[in-house]
Amino acid sequence: MRSLLNFLLRFKTLILFLVLEAVALVMISTSHNYHQTVFYGLSRNISGFVARRLERGTYYFRLRNVNEELVKENTMLRRRLEELTSRPLEGFAGVNDTVNDVNYTYLNARVISNSVNKQKNFITLDRGSKHGVDVGMGVASPSGVVGVVVGVSPNYSVVMSLLNTDFRLSASIARNDYFGSLAWDGKNYRYAKLSEIPHHVAVNEGDTIVTSGFSAIFPPGLMTGTLTGDLSKGGDFISLKVMLSADFKRLTDVYVIGNLTRVERENLEEEVVK
Repeated sequence: MRSLLNFLLRFKTLILFLVLEAVALVMISTSHNYHQTVFYGLSRNISGFVARRLERGTYYFRLRNVNEELVKENTMLRRRLEELTSRPLEGFAGVNDTVNDVNYTYLNARVISNSVNKQKNFITLDRGSKHGVDVGMGVASPSGVVGVVVGVSPNYSVVMSLLNTDFRLSASIARNDYFGSLAWDGKNYRYAKLSEIPHHVAVNEGDTIVTSGFSAIFPPGLMTGTLTGDLSKGGDFISLKVMLSADFKRLTDVYVIGNLTRVERENLEEEVVK
């Protein structure tokens, strides 16, 4: 209490000035229409500015929750889409569509560890065997392909990132379906190379690169990146520079992809090769 009184006595002149200034402003704003209009306009601008700043701050802190909800919704929609596309086609009696019999499951997960500055990068997820994750499952983000699960514990899983020089992905040019092998060269984390494309194939800058579906890990048509227009020639094929659609420095939420018939397909292919 004594400190408050000392403060008021010390700054009494300034406090009195501010009070009188406020009274004068109120009297001016209420005595004339012009001043009243200016005062109300100024007050509306100030209150609007403060309200916008508060709304932006609130929206920023809501982004994590919004992103989690979007990933869950995306996972649900992919499951629903898989259910719809896996139904037998009508009007083709006596034809067994082996492509549409392939069913994929999707599980949302959060990235808890990630690296992009090594030659062999790995990602850790907060989902493990008790959630249904198994070695060999694919991993993608809403933007594009991320990698393949290579290790699993009850609560966690480790993913070989696409930014790993040992990783190879069967990818194709969406416009004409020509496929090749997509791999990272260990340099810029935003770019990879699509090789084994024949010389006669016409390519354009901006062409979309997607998964080919020739692997039992990823369904066909998953976004991977876009061509930048740079290419190198060697032998019978050309190599194309691809800007990856997934920004690996901003990975937070992903989904794990499981192929329900992967083991059957891989066992058959292995048996035939032997």
